[in-house]
Amino acid sequence: MVLDIAGRITAGEGSSIFRQAIRDEVAQGHKDILLNLHDVTYIDSSGLGELVLGHGTVTQNICDSCGTSVFQNDQGGWDPCQQCEGTGRTSWGRLKLTNLNSQVRELLEFSRLNTVFSIHESEELAVESFGG
Repeated sequence: MVLDIAGRITAGEGSSIFRQAIRDEVAQGHKDILLNLHDVTYIDSSGLGELVLGHGTVTQNICDSCGTSVFQNDQGGWDPCQQCEGTGRTSWGRLKLTNLNSQVRELLEFSRLNTVFSIHESEELAVESFGG
């Protein structure tokens, strides 16, 4: 699923719309999501937080057996799944970014989030990187 994002990703209503768009895609079962940021003109710290939140939403850990969301315990380990007692874990999906302008690229590099996100120069290369 490719989401074409436009305008500013900043505190306020725009962030809420952005957040909901990602949640809607996950709710519809889309596991591989590409954010095309070609038409994003600016991202502030709140917008950066929304990108991180979106990444967490898409890449959340789920139980291998039943698909329930699972979380690490206070000690950083994994308790059995509360739904089925399964112990296997996997990531729900993948979120990738493409077509970053210089402001967005510099912000991700400055915050070192470029090491968290999978970033691609073009939509075609990003789509290919999902495979299959």
